[in-house]
Amino acid sequence: MLLSNRPRAQRSRCAQDGYGIVLLLAIIFAMAANQQAIAGPVYPEVGTYKLQRIQPAPSGWVLENSPWLPRRLSSYTKGKITLFSFFYSTCRDPDGCPKAWEAFQKVHASIQANKKFHSKVRLVFLSLDPKVDTPEMMSMFQTSMSTPEAPWSFLTTWSESFLAPILNDLYVPAAREFDDAGKRTDVINHLIKVFLIDKEGWVREIYTTRFLDSDVIISDIGTLLLEEE
Repeated sequence: MLLSNRPRAQRSRCAQDGYGIVLLLAIIFAMAANQQAIAGPVYPEVGTYKLQRIQPAPSGWVLENSPWLPRRLSSYTKGKITLFSFFYSTCRDPDGCPKAWEAFQKVHASIQANKKFHSKVRLVFLSLDPKVDTPEMMSMFQTSMSTPEAPWSFLTTWSESFLAPILNDLYVPAAREFDDAGKRTDVINHLIKVFLIDKEGWVREIYTTRFLDSDVIISDIGTLLLEEE
């Protein structure tokens, strides 16, 4: 009622002032969002948060370099902080193994570039296709990728029956695809999960393709290293 008693010009000026304030706020918010986008995502500082224990890492039988020297998977998930995942060499799904491989390569490069990580962190890939990915095949990957500062193990198993308990323990579904004739193909449908394991053999974080950020992984590794000090 009070507003309606004002002269029309005054009411118009108030409305214009209101629109101007809204426009100014919109510009400020847009500029702030743009600056944040340029700066990139903000991560919590290393050591300012805690990663809870999720579950023990499995300890099934695996092979490295030779079919005659089986070892427990726990040999590769204890004693050092471990980044662990599954892959298979013939995987071509861009949202599958290649994405995990890219993340591992970035983490591997970061470990090599930072002396405080040297010999304290390992990377481990376990094949989903033991028939194709023999110990000899895996050793070629390992020779190409592993370094003393940042060891990277490529493991396989004797057969899918030895692989299955490890997959089940980590709740990773994986199944061979069949063609229209009911014949097994080379494609293995599986969920990408990457596990960060502390040196006691406990899974402390699980990353999926939606949240597979190498910077986050490095930050989490740094947090676990500080926890050990």
